[in-house]
Amino acid sequence: MIARTAAVVEPGGVLGELSCAPPLTLRQVHGDVPGRLELRLVGTAAGPLAGDDLSLSLRLRPGARATLRAAAASLAQGNNQGASTLSVRADLGDGSDLFADPGPLVVCHGSRVDVRLGVTLGRDATLEWRETIVLGRTGEPAGEATLRWDVTRLGRPVLRQFVDLADRAWTAWPGLTAGRRVLACGLIADPSATPRTIVASQTAVAQRLADRSLLVTVLGNDAAAANQELEELATSARAH
Repeated sequence: MIARTAAVVEPGGVLGELSCAPPLTLRQVHGDVPGRLELRLVGTAAGPLAGDDLSLSLRLRPGARATLRAAAASLAQGNNQGASTLSVRADLGDGSDLFADPGPLVVCHGSRVDVRLGVTLGRDATLEWRETIVLGRTGEPAGEATLRWDVTRLGRPVLRQFVDLADRAWTAWPGLTAGRRVLACGLIADPSATPRTIVASQTAVAQRLADRSLLVTVLGNDAAAANQELEELATSARAH
């Protein structure tokens, strides 16, 4: 399946354009913050499945503000029939603000999914992006996944990262996953922030990047607990 979903956000919390194709469907919901658009990512079909090519595109006009959350986790299934691709693109105009958490992606045994995130940040744009990969359902062997982040501001790199969770030799290495099945990570790019690096443990680190940005990484065996730890660590690192 090839599916493309795209949205354009205008200033004032206005949804300017929207086109959806299952399984990636966006819905506008009521928000409590005036001038901020609230979007929910809803799975309207099974996916990603083996061979799927799915993409989500978000464009925030200058000064626009938006929040994207998932209604539920996504389940990647493959039965050893080939890889699927999930690509996300976010283009943030000058002075825009986006918080995004597309929800946990559970990579079932026998499946492989390649996740790609590309973000361009305009001048003074603020981003907070969360990503959670769960290798296998409870009690089953892990699936395979890769995660690539490519984030730039005004053409200059903020973060270029590739995590290979598909190579068994790499995932068996304690220095990569430490035997954990959950990878929770978050990128905060805020021109007004002065974050600091915090090593909370061997499996939870907030690392200050250039351009007033912060990368938080937590390994665990429970997605909810890992994300709670990520939230607490990000808050501590930003409070400096």
